[in-house]
Amino acid sequence: MKFFLSSLIITSLVSQVFCANNFAGIGGSNSKGGNSAYTCRSQTDWNNLANNARNNGFRAIRITGFDCDALHRASRAAAAAGIQVLAGIYIAGTVASTTVQVNNEVQIFRQAYAEFGAGRYVGLTIGNEVNDSTGNIMARVYDIRGYLRSVGVNTPVSTVHTWVRIRDEPALCGADFVAANAHTFYDGGRTSAQAGTFVFQTVVPALKSRCPGKNVIITESGWPSRGGRLGVAVPSVADERTALQRLNCAAAADRSVSLYAFEADDQLWKGNDNERSFGIFGKINLQNDVFASC
Repeated sequence: MKFFLSSLIITSLVSQVFCANNFAGIGGSNSKGGNSAYTCRSQTDWNNLANNARNNGFRAIRITGFDCDALHRASRAAAAAGIQVLAGIYIAGTVASTTVQVNNEVQIFRQAYAEFGAGRYVGLTIGNEVNDSTGNIMARVYDIRGYLRSVGVNTPVSTVHTWVRIRDEPALCGADFVAANAHTFYDGGRTSAQAGTFVFQTVVPALKSRCPGKNVIITESGWPSRGGRLGVAVPSVADERTALQRLNCAAAADRSVSLYAFEADDQLWKGNDNERSFGIFGKINLQNDVFASC
């Protein structure tokens, strides 16, 4: 009887280990999901997103801009839910053209850091796939990091770019961590079932090789549920479910990498059905399906 009970306990523990959310976090747009026009999330909307994230085992939410008072609202929601924030200052256009905006938002981050504490923030990213030279991007990152350190803000600082751009221009690795967007769908040559192997056997080794010694965060990875196909990459709810399942299982095998699911909800204001349909909450069964499939 004792052996039988012990076996049940061990089986239960193993099941809990493998039937788990292995993503570090999930991305959330500053716009409320499901709206045809860009509509700022309210504090209640952020609270709901943060609670959904926590209840599904995500440890952090990622934001890519500070418009809509997103940093304070997301931070407040995350604090209440007991999770963290990967904060991002957005650069629309060139680094030079956004100097005033970025300077103002650095001060907003400094205020939030003082209000919510150092432990609330995984990191701060400056730009998301900025359309500028690597030299200009990294000069801005180093300038902001230096300023923040001088005023006692020790949050790790970096920039986010596509994994291909980082692979080809490893100067983008130069800050405190490597932050790369990696979408198997847009690679155009792989199915949803190959999402996990693509990210962890192609993308991650390339980044580790080009950025030795740096912590790697895959800041976006997911799959669309609608729109046109790219080669063998087919958008559908079933394929989105498969891609997330394979990403989650692959993430379990490499704990040195933090993987962020993309994204919390569909964003109908975006340019095409592929981009609009990466949403997860309310569409994909996570706890009883995706996270129970490894």
